[in-house]
Amino acid sequence: MKRSFKDDFNMMSMLLIPIGVAVNIVGFQIANVLRLPIFLDTIGTILIGVVAGPWVALLAGLITNLINGIFNPTYFPYAITSMAIGVGVGLLSKSGMFKNIPKTIVSGIVITFIAVIVSAPITVLVFGGATGSTSSLLTATLLASGQKIWGAVFASSFIFEIADKIVSALIVYFIVRKMSDRYLSKMNYGTLYMKRGGHK
Repeated sequence: MKRSFKDDFNMMSMLLIPIGVAVNIVGFQIANVLRLPIFLDTIGTILIGVVAGPWVALLAGLITNLINGIFNPTYFPYAITSMAIGVGVGLLSKSGMFKNIPKTIVSGIVITFIAVIVSAPITVLVFGGATGSTSSLLTATLLASGQKIWGAVFASSFIFEIADKIVSALIVYFIVRKMSDRYLSKMNYGTLYMKRGGHK
């Protein structure tokens, strides 16, 4: 099975990008409206990474943040985070890390570390440690307790990200399980998750 940069961008993958971006935006809006302690803004990117590979997911993550950034410029710098998540998920998928629930949970933890390592420096260096998000309240609490800004941002980011990324990864796992083999066979990485080759 080919998995070159060029092969990742087949017609089915390109058609999946706007769907993934829409899922990201809708998920984020639902989390906002319901005031959930998670973001749900990377489900589409993770889904694309699993079935279409890292480079298609990178593009989906970038487009998502560019669209969100139009309404809230805070999201522009974090496009790097979304892109890194897309690449990370694609590489995890290549290793079959979404074939069962335990592996998917491990993948969620790995994605959390990617998100925190990339986004925390942006939060500190670009926004001075606070972006107005829910995690900023925890950051402020940790700072008030005497923690240094870098430690406070990393800690608060990890606490909020780990729940979000594990939940998002599990949602994607169940979505992929519901996809037909006929559809998965048309995706460069989808063939790894066909029922015949299976979710073992």
